[in-house]
Amino acid sequence: MVRIKRGFKLRSTVNALVLLTVLATLTISSFIAYRSEKQSLIRMTFQLNQVYTEKISETVNSLFDNMKQSLAVTGEYLATDLTRPDLHEQLLLFQRSNPSFNTVFIIDRNGSLVDASNAEPSNIGTKITSAGTQQALKEQRPLVSEPYMSKATNKLIVMVSQPLKDAKGTYLGFIGGSIRLHETNIFQTVLGSVPDQANGSYAYVVSSSGHLLYHPDPSRIGEDGSHNTVVRSLMAGESGTRRIVNTKGVDMLTSYSYIKEAGWGIVAQTPTEIVLTSARNLVMKIVIYMLPALLVFIAIIYWFVGKMSAPFSKLAQFASMLSPNQSGRDRLPRIHSWNYEANELHRAFGRAARHFRFQFDNLSKEAQTDPLTGLYNRRTLDQFIRHWIEQSIPFSMMVMDLDHFKQVNDTYGHEKGDEVLKFLSVSLQRLVGEGYVCCRFGGEEFVVLVPNEELDVALQDAEKIRRYMSETDSPTDNKVTLSIGVAHYPSVAHNAEQLFRLADEAMYRAKRLGRNRVEFAKGSEFEERTS
Repeated sequence: MVRIKRGFKLRSTVNALVLLTVLATLTISSFIAYRSEKQSLIRMTFQLNQVYTEKISETVNSLFDNMKQSLAVTGEYLATDLTRPDLHEQLLLFQRSNPSFNTVFIIDRNGSLVDASNAEPSNIGTKITSAGTQQALKEQRPLVSEPYMSKATNKLIVMVSQPLKDAKGTYLGFIGGSIRLHETNIFQTVLGSVPDQANGSYAYVVSSSGHLLYHPDPSRIGEDGSHNTVVRSLMAGESGTRRIVNTKGVDMLTSYSYIKEAGWGIVAQTPTEIVLTSARNLVMKIVIYMLPALLVFIAIIYWFVGKMSAPFSKLAQFASMLSPNQSGRDRLPRIHSWNYEANELHRAFGRAARHFRFQFDNLSKEAQTDPLTGLYNRRTLDQFIRHWIEQSIPFSMMVMDLDHFKQVNDTYGHEKGDEVLKFLSVSLQRLVGEGYVCCRFGGEEFVVLVPNEELDVALQDAEKIRRYMSETDSPTDNKVTLSIGVAHYPSVAHNAEQLFRLADEAMYRAKRLGRNRVEFAKGSEFEERTS
């Protein structure tokens, strides 16, 4: 007996396909949204931490600079007579007016204590052998000492000092101030102001030798952190961002800045899991908000497919009643609705596909272009650069900036400024050749990629753009000019970062040389940077 395969019903098959499509779309959309949000949050966290460390670095630099200047002025005044009877009162007054210092003192060139704001008479003339004193006497220059343990207080100390010299320039010793790092002071207040500490973010400060000068855990102050890759970068005088695993095995998003005046470094970091959790929560909210609409959509599709498949069910019933003996006599009924429904189904899905494609194209365009000018945005520019470099395609980069654009906004208003930006974008698309990539990089800064092996082609195009803008009235009824920097890959740069940096520096050189001009990165500049 032959077993007849009955197969799947059309309605069940279509409904199953619709359900799978919806689930796949939801899954893919959630995955893309998660990755995009994660990258965005990581980038934002790096930027926030970097802004914090840079601001703190500037503040601490300013504090040390003020301390040195205060010590220099007071030292110059007191150096005229170190035996004056009011010397102790002067040091005490200076220490009170500069509360950042725990103690202010004067050491002569032999290392003996001349006087101090907290000194007992019996201590005057005592030989001081601390590490900070030895460093100041040896170097005889304004300095912030390496942290050292005070024998008198058994506290971690940093000393700020200024040399003392008489009218003939003879070295007399130095005036200095000590800061106890374990105690509450202005540095603890400044360095402890990490934003959003509740989420696990924290900051710490290291000396030029890699020892912890400040940490939320006071017991770690003085600890050697030179084994940490970020600390080693700071010891080398570098600033930047990095994703690392800290000593407790926690994945961290770390930003760090070098404090030039003291040779210290400040590190701010946020647990990566906090960022990932935020991204996951956002995706879950998107799914929850979308789910009711998707359920309604599935219910409508289920009802619609039922209506649409009715003619096919009639044909299936007719086919099931046929037999070999009757097949010659029974004619297939003409069910016009079958053809009609099939065509309508095709057209309906065609319309739906066009609609979704239109929506996708719009979303894709919005993700790739700048909403004001219609040019590519920075993300798309990075994709072009990465692809061309991977394919070893030689090209040039033009970085251009509108000269005095702030004056345009201040004089004519931001709406007119936007019209100037649109005018420049339209002019770029009209002036450059086919295959060029025009991008609004940000603000009044634009980037054009020129796919050509010769730098001269890009220079000619840049000059054409510059001349056109300088000779053509803008929407303000006045002319606006451009400063343009040009660099070429691979002749003057062998990666994207170097290429953009050299082109950007050439653009700023054009501004320094008078604006409304084109400058290019030469091969010698590249060789000097990479040698």
